[in-house]
Amino acid sequence: MSGRVLAATILSIATAFLYSLSNVLEMLEAEQVPDEYALRLGLMTRLIRRPRWLLGLLSDFFGFATQAAALGLAAVVFVEPILSSGILMAIFLGAAFTHKPVHRSDIVAALVLSAGLAVFLYEVSPTGGTAVGEIARWLVAGPIACAVILGCMTIGRNTTGSWRGASLGLAAGISFGVAAVLTKTLMHYFGNGVFAWVNHWEPYALAVFAIGGVTLTQSALQTGALSAAVGAQEAMAPISAAIFGLVLLHEEVATQNGVQIFFVSCSLVAVLVGIAMLARAEERLMAEAADEAWGVG
Repeated sequence: MSGRVLAATILSIATAFLYSLSNVLEMLEAEQVPDEYALRLGLMTRLIRRPRWLLGLLSDFFGFATQAAALGLAAVVFVEPILSSGILMAIFLGAAFTHKPVHRSDIVAALVLSAGLAVFLYEVSPTGGTAVGEIARWLVAGPIACAVILGCMTIGRNTTGSWRGASLGLAAGISFGVAAVLTKTLMHYFGNGVFAWVNHWEPYALAVFAIGGVTLTQSALQTGALSAAVGAQEAMAPISAAIFGLVLLHEEVATQNGVQIFFVSCSLVAVLVGIAMLARAEERLMAEAADEAWGVG
């Protein structure tokens, strides 16, 4: 393993941990805010007054810095799969902070989800490409990404509990996936000078998607469904980043024959099944906790 690859690996693992720690700290505060503030500016204004949430936000900033550094050393599709380890990290960190046991159903669901991600990104295995996407392609891919995000938000508004957390987590994951591609472009501009990015539109779009992703994440975590929200987000971020990397950065796909396409399809199904398993398991646990609170069962 070259020094460049090793550094990118270490930075990616550090990013996964920092994002997981951030998710747990932010969930502990976000779930205390009434549901009526979900997807509203009022949610953020209330959270920003809480020291523990600010500590989680600081962890987010450090995570973004290490992710940006990793993307400056390696391709999007190398960095993003490693970040998926954050699903399990979040489950164990959440259990440690809340003093609750880690349930087998959560671990199984997280493993199914992670395995699906690993197979998808291994089989797709893009290589090459550029650091800057063509504006014509962005004009097509950008609105599609926004439409899917809005669709997930609509589902989130009309559901509750873990399913709401999962749908908003999906929306956040897509936002972060687009942000990952834009981050790689930003790092390319930095290579041409500290202020070389100022005259380009991508850094400003990056700010919109990154801030939007953070807001969606807080609304997902507000449900208290940590595993479902984080699982959906962590799954969709690398998948969407890989897809946008292929479409926008002209990376080449190794998947060519029918068998490989079959495995890719199965891996995507496994990801969806894993997210559904996390949501269902967490919904059951929430119901049991509610019954205990009321002295039922």
